[in-house]
Amino acid sequence: MQIYHTVLGIDRLPSYNDFAVVIISNSEIIFKKECVSKNELLEIAQQFKVNAIAIDNIYELGSESEIKAFMSYLYNVDLVQVTGSPIHGFKPLSLIARELGLSKGSKLSPMKSAEVCAMATIAGYGYLVKFYDPETKIVISRRRKFGSGGMSSERFKRSMEGAILNLTRIIENRLKSRGIDYDLLFRRGNYGLDGSTFIIYAPRNQISGIVRPLRTSSINVRVIPMFSKSFDFVPLNAPIANHKKRYLIVGIDPGIVCGIAILDLNGRVLHLSSGRNITRGQITRTIISLGRALVFASDVNPPPSMILKLAASHNAIIFYPESFLKVEEKSIIIEKIISEQNIKVKDSHQSDALAAALKAYLSYKNKLEQCISHVKELGAQVDLEEVKALVIRGMSIRDAIMTSKIPKVEKSVKIKKQRSEKERIKFLKSKLELMKLEREYLLAKVKELESKAEELEEELRLKKIEVKSIDKDEIDRRVSSYISEIGRLRAELEKEKNEKQLLKSYLTSLASRELMIFKKISSLREALELQNIIVKKIDEIDEDLRKILLKSPPKFIIVQESYIDDIFDFGIPVIMLSDLKYVEYEDFIIVDSASFNSALENAKKKLEEHQKERAKKIKHLFEEYRLERLKELKKA
Repeated sequence: MQIYHTVLGIDRLPSYNDFAVVIISNSEIIFKKECVSKNELLEIAQQFKVNAIAIDNIYELGSESEIKAFMSYLYNVDLVQVTGSPIHGFKPLSLIARELGLSKGSKLSPMKSAEVCAMATIAGYGYLVKFYDPETKIVISRRRKFGSGGMSSERFKRSMEGAILNLTRIIENRLKSRGIDYDLLFRRGNYGLDGSTFIIYAPRNQISGIVRPLRTSSINVRVIPMFSKSFDFVPLNAPIANHKKRYLIVGIDPGIVCGIAILDLNGRVLHLSSGRNITRGQITRTIISLGRALVFASDVNPPPSMILKLAASHNAIIFYPESFLKVEEKSIIIEKIISEQNIKVKDSHQSDALAAALKAYLSYKNKLEQCISHVKELGAQVDLEEVKALVIRGMSIRDAIMTSKIPKVEKSVKIKKQRSEKERIKFLKSKLELMKLEREYLLAKVKELESKAEELEEELRLKKIEVKSIDKDEIDRRVSSYISEIGRLRAELEKEKNEKQLLKSYLTSLASRELMIFKKISSLREALELQNIIVKKIDEIDEDLRKILLKSPPKFIIVQESYIDDIFDFGIPVIMLSDLKYVEYEDFIIVDSASFNSALENAKKKLEEHQKERAKKIKHLFEEYRLERLKELKKA
C-alpha cells in the first residue's frame, strides 16, 4: 500500500559536504540534482511539497541535535530510514534495489542511492523516525506531615508552604533566564504551595547550576533524569502507518493528575486516560501512535501553558470556550457520547479532557459534515481527511477540495486536457454551486453571531439593572460583616504580637539563665532517650529501664503528676512540678531558675531522708533475722 505520494530521496556524497537528490512523485522522477547543500535541501523540499525525506542512514544528516533541528524546519514532512532500525535489524540498500528491480549490481552511485531510497519509501520499505526530547523531573516536596495541633502546627505549615513557593519561584526564574523549556505542576496550599514538580525538556547536564538535590529537616528536592529515547523507529507497513493521515482533536486537562482525550474528525473516541505527572513527551508519543494532532482543546479560558506549548510543537490549532465550561454543560456533552460509544470515564480529569475535546468537535461538526456532502456531490477524488483539516484551519471548502485533489500520473493529466466543452461547463457549474452553498452557510453564521451579540447585550443590561437594585439593607449587612471580620483579624494580629513579645522576653531570660525550658514527655523511658528530665508521671520501672537508671542515672527528674518511691532506690532527686514557678507554652514548660534551685535542694534532702529511713529498715530487718537465727540454734 502506497503511503506517500511525493518523496525526496537523498544520499551523502563522498566529499561529505553535499547530497545527491532525487524527487519521485507517483513512481515518476520529477526532479534530480547532484551537489545540494543542506540549506538548498530544505528549499527544494518546501518547493515540491514533499511528504517524506528518505535516506539510508539518518546520521548522514549529522548528530541527533542536528537531525532534529533540520526536520524542525519541515512541517508535515516525515523522515524515513530505508535500510532498517537498531531494533528491527538492517538490510543493505543494494539488496533493496535488487528486490525493487532498480539495480543488478552491489555498488550504487549516490544519485542511484537517492533514487532507490525514494522509490523504496513509496513502495512501503523502511522505518518512520519519531523524535523525542530528553526530559528531567524536579520534585519539591515536604518531608513532614502536618498532624493535629495548635498555633505552632499552623505556623510550621505556613513556613513550609512558603519555603516551597519561594524555592519554586527561584527555579522557575532560573529556567526562564536560560531559555529552557519546562512545564510546572503544583498543589496549592493555604499559605503557598504544598508541593511542585518541574518537567524540564532538557538533559540533566544542561540544568547544572540551576538546581541541585536538597534534603533538609522540612523540604526535599529531587532531580530525576527520565528515561526517554531520542529516536523511535516505526515500520512503514505497521498498523500505525494506516493512521498516518488521520487528524486528531486532543483534549487536555493539565495538572498534577493530567487527563487526555483523543477524538478523530468523526467524533469517535480513540483514547481516554489520566495519570500523575504526565509529560508533554508522553502525550506526544500517545498522539503519534494514533495519528497527528490538528486541534488541542481546553475546557478553560485562557488555556493553560501546557496546551499552548503542545499546540506550538505540533503546529496545531488551539480551541477553548468563551468562558469556563459549567458542570451541567460538561455532563450533557459527555453523557451522550458515553451511551453511544460505550465509553468509561474513570475520574474528573478524564471527564474534563473529554468535555474539552467534544466541545471542540461540536463547534466544527457542521463544517465537517458540509465537507463530506460537498465531496460526495462533486465526486472529486480527494483526501477527505486533508479537506477536513484544511477547513478547520480556516480554508474555504472549495479551496480545500481543490488543494486536496489526489495527484494523478502524467497520462491522466493529458486526458484531462482533452475534456469536452460540456464537461468543462459542468465542472464550472458545480464550482459555482459550491460557492453558493458556502455563501448561504456564511450568511447563516452571520445571523447566528448577530443573535448571540443581542443576547449578550441583553444579559449585560440585566446585570447593570441587578447591580443598581441591590437592597440597602443587604449593603449594610455586608458592611457590618466586613467590619466584624476586620475586628476579628485585628484581635488575632494583636494576639500574635503579644505572643511574639512574650517569646522575646522568654528568650532573653533563657539567655541570662534566669529561666530553664523543658519539653513535656509522657514516659520516663522516652525522657531518658531524649536527654530530657521532665516526665508526666512514673508508674512502674521494668527490668530494662532499671538497667538504664543504674548505668547512667540523671541528676534529677521533674514529675508533673505522680511517682513511685522505687525511683529513690537509684539515688535520683525527684522534684514535683507543683513546687516550681513555671508557665506552660504549647509543648514546653518554662521554669524559674531560682525556684528550681530551691526545689532541687529540698528534693536532695528528701532523698537523704528516704535513704536513711531505708537504711534503718534494712538494719531492723537484719536484727530481726539475727534474733530468729539465735532462737533456732538454741532449740537445736
